[in-house]
Amino acid sequence: MTRRWFLHPHAQVFLSVLLSAASQVLFKKSAPMSADASPFGFAAMSSGWAWLAALATIGSLLAWLYALRFVPLGVAYNLSGALHVIVPLSCWIFLGEKIVAQRWLGIALVLAGVLVTAQSAAKIEETIEKEIEEKP
Repeated sequence: MTRRWFLHPHAQVFLSVLLSAASQVLFKKSAPMSADASPFGFAAMSSGWAWLAALATIGSLLAWLYALRFVPLGVAYNLSGALHVIVPLSCWIFLGEKIVAQRWLGIALVLAGVLVTAQSAAKIEETIEKEIEEKP
């Protein structure tokens, strides 16, 4: 039985990362609406942005839990480092936040680390799949 592409564990890790990044941007978007409110930010719960952020967080958690059934935590966690690339880029694009040169360098280094991890994870997965196919 073949699994649909969106149920592939690595796709679920990526979905978890995207939803987590979206939730951070949405929570940030809801924060100014509650600036005058309680010190714990309960007033933000009247914002639709906060509710969307909460739903994205729950979706991220569900995708993460599904992925961890199949992907080693060490690999999944390293791939989740893409959050440190996606969140600042999303804030730059959608919220107009500035990114200084040092931060761009950090983003590039994190991206390189995620790509190295993804490449090695793909090689390990390929080896495991070959071993499974060879077993009688």
